[in-house]
Amino acid sequence: MNQWHIGEILIQKKLIDWKQLEVALAEQKRTHEFVGEVLVRKKYIPKFLFYKALAERHTMPFVDLSHVFIDPCAVERVPKSVAVRYGFVPIEIQGGTLVVGIGDPKALLPESEIAEIARVSEIKAVLCTPDAVVVAIEQHYGNKNIETGASV
Repeated sequence: MNQWHIGEILIQKKLIDWKQLEVALAEQKRTHEFVGEVLVRKKYIPKFLFYKALAERHTMPFVDLSHVFIDPCAVERVPKSVAVRYGFVPIEIQGGTLVVGIGDPKALLPESEIAEIARVSEIKAVLCTPDAVVVAIEQHYGNKNIETGASV
């Protein structure tokens, strides 16, 4: 299923129909947006359902950050500047693995660098909506200094 286009997956899951996909594809040619952005903007599909399908397309788990406990111990392991620069939020530590939420399934994280900073052996990325990642970073890092993580 990894070779399928996101529109085909959404149709297969009965989240949109062919007409909606055709409208979105025509608009995509005009606006140069991603098909998913058009589908969400036109309210053909809720953003979180689109991202769940996108996660499936990229064979990765989807996590709804509004329903997940973000462990402060995981957040403390990564400076805010690193989380902001690479667009992820630390969620939890499972054994020697830091689970991070990302808003782009194609994001290239420097996993070895992040693992070294966080003092873990590996990084596992899960897909979240981009808005939720931004909100979670703001909520869990608050007014901490971007470079050091210390409160200001």
